[in-house]
Amino acid sequence: MGHSSTYSFSLNIYNLFLRQKFNVLHPIVYLKPLLRNFCHNLHIDMNGRKEKEWKIFSEQDDYELKFKSYGILILNRPITVSPEKVIKLWNEACWRITIDGGTDKWFDFVKQHSLSPSLPNYVTGDFDSIKHETLEFCKQQDEITVINTPDQDFTDFDKALDVLMKTCPHKLDCFVAVLEHSGRLDQTFSNINTLARASIDGFMISESAITWLLCPGYHRIYIPHYLRNRKAYCGILPFAPEAKVTTKGLKWNLSE
Repeated sequence: MGHSSTYSFSLNIYNLFLRQKFNVLHPIVYLKPLLRNFCHNLHIDMNGRKEKEWKIFSEQDDYELKFKSYGILILNRPITVSPEKVIKLWNEACWRITIDGGTDKWFDFVKQHSLSPSLPNYVTGDFDSIKHETLEFCKQQDEITVINTPDQDFTDFDKALDVLMKTCPHKLDCFVAVLEHSGRLDQTFSNINTLARASIDGFMISESAITWLLCPGYHRIYIPHYLRNRKAYCGILPFAPEAKVTTKGLKWNLSE
């Protein structure tokens, strides 16, 4: 991709949503599904800096995302990602946090699909949306630590991420947040802003998108054959006064 700006990049998988973080103007890249002739690697050139490889998609399994050491956050939105994908992400996470009303969403999801996952390590939030009986249940569980985070200068997502970073006993490579887009643009931007503030890589996962940040430099995103064979639309949306973007591997590539 180019330099000095913000982009949103979307690729179809079930949708891929990328975002980039730059030193000055903060770019965001958005990948969206239906790339007809999407080659094996997507090269994103940001001002000629060191290449970073992204191999987060399994080569064989459509339900598998390949993260290393990560924590998982469940936000207060309906969970529409497939049960197979969500339960695998949950079980393989080093640390698990449900956020306020997201705790109700998680327990309802587990019950609806007859799943038997481990309990969350932490339940956080200002508790304005969680059901009273759910909160009391969590307080009674030895496996769960309940933390009230009432500071209104930050979102529940911000505060839960802070709890994750301070309490996880493992060194994390990234975090995964499961949340469906609400349709409110302010909430979408707020969630992207949380990714931009994070000290480690973060991925937001919904039924139709995966969103993450790209730091300045040259990026190579590996796309498995089963995703390349699907139809996917790709768009790049700048979020800054000026965006210089260079791509290789798209049907219609950009050159600055």
